[in-house]
Amino acid sequence: MDHKKEQQKQQAARAAADYIKEGMTIGLGSGTTSRYLIREAGKRYGQGLHFYGIATSRDSEQLAASLGIPLLEPEQAGKIHLAIDGVDEIDREFRAVKGGGGALLREKIIASWAEEVIWIMDESKLVERLGAFPFPVETVPFGMPFVKRRIADMGAVPALRMGDGKSYLTDSGNFILDVQFAENTDISQAAEQIRNMPGVVETGYFGQMCSRIAAGTSSGVKVMENPHRAV
Repeated sequence: MDHKKEQQKQQAARAAADYIKEGMTIGLGSGTTSRYLIREAGKRYGQGLHFYGIATSRDSEQLAASLGIPLLEPEQAGKIHLAIDGVDEIDREFRAVKGGGGALLREKIIASWAEEVIWIMDESKLVERLGAFPFPVETVPFGMPFVKRRIADMGAVPALRMGDGKSYLTDSGNFILDVQFAENTDISQAAEQIRNMPGVVETGYFGQMCSRIAAGTSSGVKVMENPHRAV
């Protein structure tokens, strides 16, 4: 475990938790960084800050419930005031790739409905150009072989994600293809092309969706506002 990175994730989570206000409904992200956020949110709930959570994965749901955070199902949530989640990489234009933990579909649904979105991370996730991290594509099982061939035809290398010796299944029962693009590929254009393929449910490209980011760095937490999305 990289203790420096974990400390930075924890710092970013604490900074983001400051934006949780009384009575809000909060989208709770998935993955290692989001676990720090959920623990911090649970601590604040226990100290008297009342809010509701809506989880983007079963793992996050279980952790939040264990900490006493009251959870809503989608049909119960009227308005999502704020979503907080981690990223796998993000560039200077606030465009991100997410889905390393396999929850990209629910994460994108929650982020799209939230009035405000905060991405939290350690400083290693800040990149000059997207593409170093495998690009996740969620597909329905029947369509996966067709999508895989179409992506390969683009000059990319798709690999079916595995887990415990078998095909990894998302919480929605779908497969994930992890795609490595050729160098200098425009990720936003490639993502749009893939998203339009029949059989594709969602991709891990999260454009300028966030209102701000909170990045833990060696010199403390850096909070950056996204000028492309007014808060």
